[in-house]
Amino acid sequence: MQKLAQTWERKDAEQRIAEVLDAARSGTVQTIRDGDGVFELTFKAVAKKEPAGRYLARGGPIKR
Repeated sequence: MQKLAQTWERKDAEQRIAEVLDAARSGTVQTIRDGDGVFELTFKAVAKKEPAGRYLARGGPIKR
């Protein structure tokens, strides 16, 4: 179950960035209010890791 989003003021988020990032990693959307709008921070796990050269060597999508 995903937790409710947490809202931060930008200044507070900047001072507590590790806490903001950890909360996003745990599955909680982090909303950071700025004078011009809002940032929404989420975490997406990487499915698998591989060397950049191997990834790039695979090429683009298959055209059909």
